[in-house]
Amino acid sequence: MKLDIQIYSLIYSFIFGIFFYYSLFILNRIICKLKIIIIYILSVIYVVSLALLYFWGLLYINNGFVHFYFIIMLLLGYILGFLIVKFYFTYKIKKKNVM
Repeated sequence: MKLDIQIYSLIYSFIFGIFFYYSLFILNRIICKLKIIIIYILSVIYVVSLALLYFWGLLYINNGFVHFYFIIMLLLGYILGFLIVKFYFTYKIKKKNVM
């Protein structure tokens, strides 16, 4: 695989990891008041559709090859999304309490 294709795939995996965390965070905020079985069903459908979207993007970029380091970048993006949300809400709550 060419180097530019690998770089595009790594960037796509990293950005998709951030998008994956944010979309699940928003989904959990929206459906938190539904019955538990409906929450599980919607979560599974949503995660499967996001996984298909990820592999469709990789199919477009590099003919669908999945390497170990793409999964690592996906996880790093997910963790960064978590840390950004955690920092944002922590900072927002502290700022409200100060004022």
